[in-house]
Amino acid sequence: MYALRRIVTAVTLAAGVLAVPAMPASAHTLDPDLVAAYALEEGTGGTVHDVSGNGHNGTVQDPQWVAGKLGRALGLDRGEDGADRTVIVPDAPGLRTASAMTLEIWAKPGAEYQPCTFVSKKIEGDDVSFRLGSDSFQLRAGGVVWNQDYGTILPPEWFHIAAVYDGTTLRLYGNGSEAFSMPAAGDIDFGGGPLMIGGGDDSCPDGAVDEIRLYRRALSPEEIARDMSRAVAPDPLSPRDLVADVSSETAQLTWTAPAEEGDVTGYEIHRSVWDNFTPSDETKVATVTGLTYTEGCVDRGEYFYRVAALDSLQARHATDRVSAFITMPDCPPGMPSISVTPFRGWAEVRAGGSHDERGVTGIQIHRSTERDFEPTEETLITTMPDGQEYADYLSEGDDYYYRAVAVDTASHLSEPSPVESVRISAPADLGESLYGAFAFEEGSGTTVRDSSGKRHDGTLTNGTWVEGKHGKGLRLAPGTWAVAPSFNADGEVTIAAWVKRNSSVRDFGGFLSHRASGSDNGLVLSAGDWWGSSRAYMDKLHNSPAVGPNLPAHVWHHMAATYDGKYLTLYINGEPIIRNQPGASFYGSSQLSISGTLLYDYGLVVDDVRTYNAALTPRQIKSIVDTPVS
Repeated sequence: MYALRRIVTAVTLAAGVLAVPAMPASAHTLDPDLVAAYALEEGTGGTVHDVSGNGHNGTVQDPQWVAGKLGRALGLDRGEDGADRTVIVPDAPGLRTASAMTLEIWAKPGAEYQPCTFVSKKIEGDDVSFRLGSDSFQLRAGGVVWNQDYGTILPPEWFHIAAVYDGTTLRLYGNGSEAFSMPAAGDIDFGGGPLMIGGGDDSCPDGAVDEIRLYRRALSPEEIARDMSRAVAPDPLSPRDLVADVSSETAQLTWTAPAEEGDVTGYEIHRSVWDNFTPSDETKVATVTGLTYTEGCVDRGEYFYRVAALDSLQARHATDRVSAFITMPDCPPGMPSISVTPFRGWAEVRAGGSHDERGVTGIQIHRSTERDFEPTEETLITTMPDGQEYADYLSEGDDYYYRAVAVDTASHLSEPSPVESVRISAPADLGESLYGAFAFEEGSGTTVRDSSGKRHDGTLTNGTWVEGKHGKGLRLAPGTWAVAPSFNADGEVTIAAWVKRNSSVRDFGGFLSHRASGSDNGLVLSAGDWWGSSRAYMDKLHNSPAVGPNLPAHVWHHMAATYDGKYLTLYINGEPIIRNQPGASFYGSSQLSISGTLLYDYGLVVDDVRTYNAALTPRQIKSIVDTPVS
């Protein structure tokens, strides 16, 4: 394997980036030792212009313009018609570099590789002063032909090659790295032959050349690396005024359109950690049609950017590079966690734990009946604040699957959480599950009538009717009892009532209860316990109560409690206050009790008492708050 092939292949695998000391990539000031320079950006016509200012223009028959390494390039294929696309630059004294020289090109062999010539300077006939080809470099100096074969370079990649002669040593560089050197001596032999770009009879099928420079001195490795990363001349199709704004702690690139933008089809964004990099497929991070770009999720640190306009040939016309030190990358938020607690007819969803340096604006909750689903707009059911909870109401019982996705301030989405699966039973029917309803509109007597239609009328002892929440209400005092029997508990229960307490009332033992004989447990509501707080509990010993706030006196409050066989939930004015797991059972024959177990001789007024043989959903609890018992 030849040295140049090893060097070029290695650099290609390193994404075409060479680590060298920083050089000002924007410096297009012409080197006084630059003899000739060809950008090959003409695109039309038969003239190839020398942009060094020395006037060494060339002519070409039927040129073929192709996408180059930097902008356009000159294709060297003869084509089916056999047209010779060699550029001929007439001999001139300025082209005779005598004691030293550097020749640089970007070259690409065709897919059908064969040895061919990229650039040569003729003496007379077939004799050359120098020849740079795809397989070797030849230099005639001091009457001696110095030749170095460097073997095949893998097509069809672009590579940079530089031949350097300083009067004593001939060196060859591939993609900025020295491939070989050999001793050589004497002044370069010149004659009246032309400088030729392309091989004439020795052309490259499907090959191309770009960015050709000829100097009358030996360039240093740093100068070669500089030339690799910049165009021969300012490109009229390159974007202008590239700026990297880091005020937002990430890179926000802006630029203006090229001076000749009629042929521009879009812009590529190129990024590297090296300053003297050349845009390539490996450095491309995005393609846009506008004139702005905001950097995405990268590691903190310094980056270098170039923007390349694409023309109709998909040739890159790149800006000089700008740098940006990114301290707060614009990354998607971290994956949130999700937990789902199933209830009858609904699920309580909690999600959060996501992190984003710029802030998380919300958590998307997605639901599906398919286990292996991906979050989409169709599966999105809500977006809620990070760390909060959401009540998801469902009209049908089924297996449901949930995932959470975090959203940040830039509307970036996190990776979705793992799937959380639950089985949810259908919600109870409010009419069918209503087991007893008492409006207390009797006004007298010893009976409180059940208006649910289930015929669970109750017997009242020492009752007093007063103004209620809706019409009349029942005032409770020591010795007041109302008992409605003949219910049957089957594991779930809801009780609810409007209540107005006196400031000194302590209804220790509860003002409303639904107890089951089979388990000696009952669901109890208390408007004010020993410490004046509201509470619900599931057994007569008050174990594991769901304790709520103190209820202000002389104000009506709606209290409700549900038990679904696992969770006990206390509601105040339709809002869930607290939930726990008392570990109680609830079955067998049961009765509803409204009792005046008051410790002080002051009244407590109740109205619109209801009981259900099911645990209602929070939405159903809200629906009964302002619906009077009829």
